[in-house]
Amino acid sequence: MSDNSGTWLNNQPPANFEKLWRGLALVGAIHLGGMLVNVIFQMLGNNSLDGIPAMFLGL
Repeated sequence: MSDNSGTWLNNQPPANFEKLWRGLALVGAIHLGGMLVNVIFQMLGNNSLDGIPAMFLGL
């Protein structure tokens, strides 16, 4: 097995790949957090957040 695998240096991914991965992880975490907040609000009987997606569509 070779120590050098493509563009990876010293067992570290390329900088652009690292930025992409961190960005996707951040967006995913924000999305999951928002979904959790919405579910908690619905469990408490507050449906005020349900209209937010419609605002992005101009409805």
